Amino acid sequence: MSEKNVRPRSPSEVLRRGYSDDELAHIYALGRFCLENGDLRRAEGIMFGINEVAPDFAPAWLGACVIHILNKNQEGALTAARQALRADSGSVEAMLFLICCLLGARDFNAAGSYLGEVGELIDAGSVDNPHLLRFYRAQFARYQNH
Repeated sequence: MSEKNVRPRSPSEVLRRGYSDDELAHIYALGRFCLENGDLRRAEGIMFGINEVAPDFAPAWLGACVIHILNKNQEGALTAARQALRADSGSVEAMLFLICCLLGARDFNAAGSYLGEVGELIDAGSVDNPHLLRFYRAQFARYQNH
């Protein structure tokens, strides 16, 4: 859930929403800190708040997805994963979170399509983050065992 893949926003978007990209990144970092330390209630308020003011900030959608998963809200997790991918259509992280949610929803056809897309990116050398590779392999194993 890195903030490096955030779509640049026009100055009018920033002014309309009232937060600069740096401010959003810092607020997101606080939300992620809360999430990583088990303070789900505070993390939820921060991530959902970012989603309201900056719906194009994909990392906050991924954070919301994790919160929904931890709260066993499968539909909310699926919606958040789709929003993350909508905000950043090239995000491998968003695709992997969506695959995870689709497998949980037992939508194996859609999950398989995204797995194929991510697999092609991996084969092309576009993905080298070991955490993402491990996440992909875990989802692929879940898909194979359905």
